[in-house]
Amino acid sequence: MSSPSTKVSLSTYLFLRLKEIGVHHVFGIPGDYVLPLFDELIDQDHGVDHVLVCNELNGAYAADGYSKMSGFGAVAVTYGVGSLSTANAVGGAYADSTPMIVIAGTPTVEVLNTPTAHKLHHVLDTNFNACLDSFRPITAASHRLTRLETAPAEIDKLIRTALQDKKPVYLEIPYDLQLAEVDLPVEPFDLLLRQSSRVNLKEALCHAVGLLNSSKTRCVVTGHLLQREKLIEDTENLIDDLNASVATTFVGKIPTFEGHPNAAGLYMGAMSCDATRTIVETADLAIVAGMTLNEFDTGIFTSKIGANQDCIWMDFDQVIINNQVYGQVYLRDFLPELAKEAELDQVGTLDIPKDARLFHFQRSDAFKPTDAKLTIDRLFIQLANYAKPGDVMYGDTGGYINAAQAEYPAGVDIHGCGNYGSLGAGFALFCGGIFTYEAAGRRCYMITGDGAFHMTAQELSTLIKYETDCVVFILDNKGYGAERQIYPGKERSYNNTPLWNYEELGSAFGGVEGKTCKSFVARTEKDMAKVLDKLDEPTGVNIVRILLDPWDTAAFNVKFSEALRH
Repeated sequence: MSSPSTKVSLSTYLFLRLKEIGVHHVFGIPGDYVLPLFDELIDQDHGVDHVLVCNELNGAYAADGYSKMSGFGAVAVTYGVGSLSTANAVGGAYADSTPMIVIAGTPTVEVLNTPTAHKLHHVLDTNFNACLDSFRPITAASHRLTRLETAPAEIDKLIRTALQDKKPVYLEIPYDLQLAEVDLPVEPFDLLLRQSSRVNLKEALCHAVGLLNSSKTRCVVTGHLLQREKLIEDTENLIDDLNASVATTFVGKIPTFEGHPNAAGLYMGAMSCDATRTIVETADLAIVAGMTLNEFDTGIFTSKIGANQDCIWMDFDQVIINNQVYGQVYLRDFLPELAKEAELDQVGTLDIPKDARLFHFQRSDAFKPTDAKLTIDRLFIQLANYAKPGDVMYGDTGGYINAAQAEYPAGVDIHGCGNYGSLGAGFALFCGGIFTYEAAGRRCYMITGDGAFHMTAQELSTLIKYETDCVVFILDNKGYGAERQIYPGKERSYNNTPLWNYEELGSAFGGVEGKTCKSFVARTEKDMAKVLDKLDEPTGVNIVRILLDPWDTAAFNVKFSEALRH
């Protein structure tokens, strides 16, 4: 009986390492420079499956959406035409702090290292470094393997960098290295996360504890970095021990905190509900946990956090306390330490007015549906009440902008277009997130506008092909509703998208109506209520076309759109 091989291909080595950090699927499109890697992806027993998407951009979005649920994502493409096609999605992952890897196959090492006047296909003239250089500004690292002897260590380092920085990375593997054999990894993957400066951490903690002791009312504002660093439970402990109010944010909409007894709503500066803004900005102490100083979370930079109060701001790798910066202090180190100190702290005074409106669309606003035509202001109350603990929900631009303003129960996972706001990203993100183990067995649905859906709609075929159970709510207002509100009353043809029969797309993309896919059209509140009842436990891919007036908008969005004007 032969002993198990101690050698694997370099491609399989990479997949084994990805499996170790929770990646069970790689999205991607094959191409001639990366075919050996794809052969290994589908042929070898490494625990990672291939998901064939419709194009490389959507594959990178899917890897991002996968990472938002599981912690890391991966997409594989061919050189040049494939890798550069992923760039916008990689930029979005960089902007919104999502770790993932883009794997690109390239010509052989000899070709890459031999000067030539010949112009190979997929190459920009004779510049073999063009893709590497293009990805450097939008990744934590852009790297090419050239030596088999050091390739495994270089792969480990690149993955580690993505996890350390919570950013995407780009990896090129030459054609002739993809099947070359290396040692089977026997040691567990070592993250070697960067450590905080102990001196700075201690000083920041001492400063923070002093502010805890001198404050009576405290408010914690939560951001998306809490999800990336898996610090939600620590933050709950901090809130409970301080008896602090807690507000969520647009990029970091975390219903765990919206369903908390001390919930103060969604904070977006002047775009917030009045009660939420007052609670956050008038507390003796504002504790900002994992939120970045981005345009959406600050309500187009109208936030007054820290203007007339003490403020502890925990960013990714620094803590700022009343404008004093403590560098090289990581959120993942500081927040748990602060939570431990809070256990010993005096209980704060909770100041949340009874019956205050904390969300623009509250579940308590539930109403008896009528025959009236659907409007955004009423529709999102219905959608908020559709939500139940355990749901996985993604949103795309206009759909997410509205969905973020709704109240959801604890236990829902919500992800959207983020501060980068790339139109069409949300649906492709959803097409990645639905494949995660974290989404398995849960009700999954997507809310998108028709303009955004046009960008990435072909991935509907992916959801059908892989027999997923989900709902896709399409807000059909015949164009770019958010842009119409930036110049209200100003009709422009560039805001009017082509009219599609969305309810027929399931069949067009390979589904069997009534079996693998189902379609619905909702025009009135009663229509919508009936659809939601039918989709309490959806099976197959369900497409819901929601017909809206082109100029309809939510009341809060009028103020938001005015602030977005340049």
